[in-house]
Amino acid sequence: MLMLTVTLHAQVNILLDTDIGSDCDDAGALAVLNKLADRGEAHMLGVIYSSGKNKYGIGVCDAINTYYGRGDLPLGQYKGNDIGDPADHYSKAIATAGAVYHHDVVDDAPELVETYKKILKRQPDSSVTLVTIGHPYGLVLLMRDAAAWRLVKRKIKKWVAMTGTSEKPNRDWNFGRNGAEYYIDTLLKHWPADAYFCTLGREVVTGNKKLPATPADNPVRKAYALWNDALSHGRYSWDQIAVLFAVRPQYFRVDSSGALEQNKALQTYWNPRGHNPKHHRVLAPVAGNSALADTIETLMSEAPSRPGK
Repeated sequence: MLMLTVTLHAQVNILLDTDIGSDCDDAGALAVLNKLADRGEAHMLGVIYSSGKNKYGIGVCDAINTYYGRGDLPLGQYKGNDIGDPADHYSKAIATAGAVYHHDVVDDAPELVETYKKILKRQPDSSVTLVTIGHPYGLVLLMRDAAAWRLVKRKIKKWVAMTGTSEKPNRDWNFGRNGAEYYIDTLLKHWPADAYFCTLGREVVTGNKKLPATPADNPVRKAYALWNDALSHGRYSWDQIAVLFAVRPQYFRVDSSGALEQNKALQTYWNPRGHNPKHHRVLAPVAGNSALADTIETLMSEAPSRPGK
């Protein structure tokens, strides 16, 4: 099997914004990020939960971080109820099982904008990679807060977003639905840092090979078991690929000749003739989907270097 090689670079400071709960790939992505941190390739600054319609997602974030020995990692939560997917495939089951996963956050964490500001204040200028694998409404809230916006412009070097980049207009899950679609045009036009848009993952199925052999108290394993039995059938790896690109960009090609835009029907699309020098789309992995799937499955399934309780 073709394997992807790892070229060590400076540790990447990652701030993750997720809508965990709608799908299991968010849980897989948080596992990948924790393992990249275990390996010294990433430094996790915090996790933001951006969906307001299912409050238990924040508890899942804490359960997964605790499993990897990072139960004290800063957490932030959107407090409104107008953004996100109310469906609950696994969130409440995991968030309320503190006796199993040994975490202490169930359904409440500090407010999103204040958490962003608290984290960003501590970081060197131009040092943070922000990864959104959910509805990026929180970024719009940062734009509306003067102090937060100053920090964004100083501290965030790169934004990696899991979203569609087809040249055919459509309303994808993260940018085109769940209430966030009304704010995307402003975000695309005014976000100050380089933005990398990644839609890869449908051809990369993970979660059903090595993850089933992990311990029963692994909350990521539980998320895959409860989400349409993805522990048996696997699931597309959209969010894991976005995280992997943020830390190992050498695995991918990037197209910078165009821009991501939104039309009046609230559909986003990649305009190859558009002009925004800060917009980039992430293209197919250089080593192919099979090698990428094996890399992601391995990262999702390796034992924590410093396990929780």
